Amino acid sequence: MKKYPYFICFIPILSDEDIMGVSKIISDKLVGGLPFGGLEDHIYEEVPAVYIKESILGFELVIQGYGGEEGYILEVRSYSRNNKLYDAKEITIDISRYIASLLEGTEKIKIIYEEIIAQEYMDITE
Repeated sequence: MKKYPYFICFIPILSDEDIMGVSKIISDKLVGGLPFGGLEDHIYEEVPAVYIKESILGFELVIQGYGGEEGYILEVRSYSRNNKLYDAKEITIDISRYIASLLEGTEKIKIIYEEIIAQEYMDITE
């Protein structure tokens, strides 16, 4: 049976910027400035969220959260509209470590490593 990868990434972030400011910073760093939008779409009923409408190498990017002490979450996952093969077994691949390494040291955002460690996403002592 073929294996069908489903990629996931959840990175907690703190920033003094609002959600649109954080989305611009992340977009400039990860995807060449493609704009996030959709705040008015309310894709998550009770939590503000923005996303990039286009698939990027088969991924969708979402930033959600209230900011402040609660921070934001950057989600990167396989694009939901990709056609899944019916004769394939889905396997989950966590790319949080890779995405966190790309954002490391970015001005105006801080990755909350304590939460990543608690979720066993990565060992930052390596």
